[in-house]
Amino acid sequence: MTDTTGVLFCGGEGTRMRPLTYYMQKVMLPIGTDQQPLLEYVLKHFKRHKINDVVLLVNYKKEQIEGYFGEGDTLGMNLTYVPDKPGPVGTGTALLNAREYLENKRLLIYYSDIITNVDFTDMLSYHLKLEKWATILVSKGWKIRVGTANIDQDNKVTKFVEKPEIPLFVNTGISILEPIIFEYLDEYDANTSVDLSKDIFPQFVKHEQMYAYTPKDVYWEDIGSLERYEKLDHSFITSIMKQ
Repeated sequence: MTDTTGVLFCGGEGTRMRPLTYYMQKVMLPIGTDQQPLLEYVLKHFKRHKINDVVLLVNYKKEQIEGYFGEGDTLGMNLTYVPDKPGPVGTGTALLNAREYLENKRLLIYYSDIITNVDFTDMLSYHLKLEKWATILVSKGWKIRVGTANIDQDNKVTKFVEKPEIPLFVNTGISILEPIIFEYLDEYDANTSVDLSKDIFPQFVKHEQMYAYTPKDVYWEDIGSLERYEKLDHSFITSIMKQ
């Protein structure tokens, strides 16, 4: 996978994780029994799959990230930091801002408040075999965070279901994109907020150029809220991410 560059979105203010993120960038919050930063687990997973070149799109408290990881020497990686420009924000906007580091490269996109043990090597092999513009990692088994109520036509409650699973594939935010992504991003004004999922991916779907990667038994967790962070099973994370 040496021809694939990792792209990590690390610039968010982490408003759903306040008050912790008043003091720390959310990707630097400690997880696992060894209490390493979340981002360290993510980068080591990239390294495990031989993705050594990673561009980090940073903004809020970026100094904490750069001060801890530097240029990536201690991890045996090459880390490049690209701060967001003032103005509109969006995942597509952030990619355009880092264009000089990313153009003409295959990209593995990753939102850094996610932790997963997905096999990047197998995902890339699947992507290359299809020869399409984009592959997204999707997952089943996503649970609604609250209980639900079934009601009849008279509004009588007939059943309570506590945190049911959604019977749909969920977009995890992890994707592999070919360089053609920049041709589509170029259609937008530089001062516009552009979102990959909302503005770009529907166009790929229209051209039948996006496929889903659906592995079985993959651990995937979005820990972008205070509630989810507080409920993390740190022993489980350490055991599954160091296999």
